[in-house]
Amino acid sequence: MHIVTFAFATAIAYVLGVVSSLIFPVLGAPGVSGLYVAAAIYVPLGVWMGMWGALAGYISCFFLGLYPSGYSPLQSFVWSWADFIEALVPLLIFKAFRAEPDFTVRRPRAARLMVLLITVGSVLLLIGIVVQVLWGKVRRALHNLLRGLGVRGDGAGAGGRSLRAPRGEAQAVAGARAERAHRQPAQRPLGLLDADALQLPAAAPRRGLLAVFVGWVIGDLIVLYVFSTALFVALTPVFRRTGLLVRGWWA
Repeated sequence: MHIVTFAFATAIAYVLGVVSSLIFPVLGAPGVSGLYVAAAIYVPLGVWMGMWGALAGYISCFFLGLYPSGYSPLQSFVWSWADFIEALVPLLIFKAFRAEPDFTVRRPRAARLMVLLITVGSVLLLIGIVVQVLWGKVRRALHNLLRGLGVRGDGAGAGGRSLRAPRGEAQAVAGARAERAHRQPAQRPLGLLDADALQLPAAAPRRGLLAVFVGWVIGDLIVLYVFSTALFVALTPVFRRTGLLVRGWWA
């Protein structure tokens, strides 16, 4: 029963991950969603079924990295640990305090807070979508404006005037870049753990990584506070009755 439930939850998490990344994408980071609904599956599963939940988060994210995100197997192997850890942390907290998973609503009036949580989450979601759409339109408008002015990536401006740096400065910059590329493997042995492992498109500036991080974190917080809370309250008694609740790490 544990294996079947794990496989079923992994499949659902993958499907929800694909849908979330396509409908609520974070601009400049394929596979990252501003509302990653899949987290509402494997995080509660980690509390209910131990390491099975963390493994479901890892495997679903791994396949999400391959398709539709388009990452290599190595990149998917690295970034999938984020979902594994996301499900592992609540599990470790419950184990550390030897807490029993019990989400029974003893005060029915408190359940009314779910309406407030869902409302706040929906408003934050709408704000996030509007900001992303507007930011995308602004970037496209600026891009079209620069193209209309004749500004090209090679540094040539309107009227054929070159915007490139002087020859000596350009050679110095090229030499510095070559030296940096030569030393990079030795300097960054843990570079795969950096956000560069996602190979963000060249159009996304370096400072765009902050927007990706914020979108990732805020989206997951909305999902966990709203959807996971509802699942904990509704399905914990089901896991108890059916014997699916794991007392140890795997069984």
